[in-house]
Amino acid sequence: MISVLNKLKPSSTTKSTANDENNLANLGYKQEFSRSYDFMSSFSFALSISGLMGTISITYLYPLWSGGPAAAVWCWFVGACGCLCIAWSVAEITSCFPTSGGMYYVITHVVPKKHVPLICWIDAWLYFTGALTGTCSTDFGAATLLMNIIQLSTDYSYTPTKGHITAVTILILITHGAINSLPGSILANITKYYCIVNICATIALIVTLLAKCPDFNTRGYTFGKVINSTGWDADGWAFLFGFLQVSWVMTCYDATSRMSEEAYNAAYLTPLAIASALTTTAVLGWVLVIVITLCMGTDMDRILNTGTGQPIVEIYYIAMGKHGAIAFLSLAFVVLWFCGAVATCYTARSLWAFSRDRGLPYYKFWYHLDPRTQAPVRCVWLIVFIGCCLSLINLGSNIAMNAVFSACAICTDWSYIIVIAAFALNREKMGVARGPFNMGRFSKFIMFAGCVWTVFVSIVFVFPNYMPVTKENMNYTVVIIGFVFFAAGGWYVIDAKKWYTGPVSTIEDDEIVSSGSFEDQSNISSANKGSEGDSINENDDIIIEEKA
Repeated sequence: MISVLNKLKPSSTTKSTANDENNLANLGYKQEFSRSYDFMSSFSFALSISGLMGTISITYLYPLWSGGPAAAVWCWFVGACGCLCIAWSVAEITSCFPTSGGMYYVITHVVPKKHVPLICWIDAWLYFTGALTGTCSTDFGAATLLMNIIQLSTDYSYTPTKGHITAVTILILITHGAINSLPGSILANITKYYCIVNICATIALIVTLLAKCPDFNTRGYTFGKVINSTGWDADGWAFLFGFLQVSWVMTCYDATSRMSEEAYNAAYLTPLAIASALTTTAVLGWVLVIVITLCMGTDMDRILNTGTGQPIVEIYYIAMGKHGAIAFLSLAFVVLWFCGAVATCYTARSLWAFSRDRGLPYYKFWYHLDPRTQAPVRCVWLIVFIGCCLSLINLGSNIAMNAVFSACAICTDWSYIIVIAAFALNREKMGVARGPFNMGRFSKFIMFAGCVWTVFVSIVFVFPNYMPVTKENMNYTVVIIGFVFFAAGGWYVIDAKKWYTGPVSTIEDDEIVSSGSFEDQSNISSANKGSEGDSINENDDIIIEEKA
């Protein structure tokens, strides 16, 4: 796909922030963060969201339950293609609008002015639901995996309770709050080399599995054996539930765009990081899934009904023995912990940006950067608090807790395709010029393909995963999503429509810098800077500023 990009030349390879600040001013915002993310930091940040070996480890049970070995292999391949359509679409859009507001900000440029507040409101709350449930589900998965490691190390003499797992989840959330209260430059420097650890750990796992596995499965079993353990009569329908793994691992595509106000050359390097990191995840993840399936053995009853409840623990034990399994599961936990840390980071930036646009109650309180660390500390700890509350669901029902995983995938993806569809349909007639990173003539096709894919899997994910349906195994995803629509929609109708106008400018007219910085563009779309309380963009009167 790299060959389809149009003139991928960065406007600058230096760490000068002048062009970035000018671009941000043209979008209506003043520079408030320190820019400390270069390409390696941004790429690592994007890669850490997927988590690779960590997230694959805790979600491998979904395709294995729904369709066995064949589902594990082919659901990843097909699903990754659909997810990459969304990821590359988000990357192209980010190139046009590199702000911490992410996708909901884009709406101000690609829909008629009168619809901006309502669509921004819906899109933002879909995204926040996905981001907050994603952060919580990541940390819950990390806590569960840590307890599984302890179980295995004690030869199953210890069995964690729901209370133990919930308590560890809360502790992990608190550690993420602590690290994200530090200066952003510290996390950027740590993140920079994380991609090396992540990729090398995944390759090491693949090599070790192949080297240590006592007996490989046959090609026919690995790629063609369907085992339906869901209770659904139709194997083909049950097979589709396996898409949840790849949809959860490869989500939050625009997470790195939320860091674009802290990145150098954000209009080019941030989308490049998104596209390349997600492509790396898709390819390397598929290889890992194939190898895991190849090495897991054929005793599905033993694998699916393991004492830990996590098939991956038993698979690693079968393939590598106790000590090898503990070593790589521990490494997977570290990867997951870091995944949760960066999830807290980008979600905090998102809430901060929404407060900047007056979308949260008491927005002046949340729109705050700590003077010592330049971090949105208040938003960070709000996320920790919400995550702790969500983790308490596990005390009532583990099935309901797993619905948080589905809610994450559906809500975030819908927050993207609303914008992707509007961008593809309206970009030209609304006067939005392409950014330096784009897919050229393939852009619309890929964007529409991503939208179709999201609609398809969303329908699948709201159905019960197991039959017959009981209150214990019911899929509560639709309940969570329904609550969000009811609460956010009702809030808008009753109150928010009176005061929420969409994104607002934080700079005065005379502060706007009109010089463009996209070398491959002759002009850029600029927000129409209104007075305080007005929407940034007046779509009927878009300003096109000529490159100086």
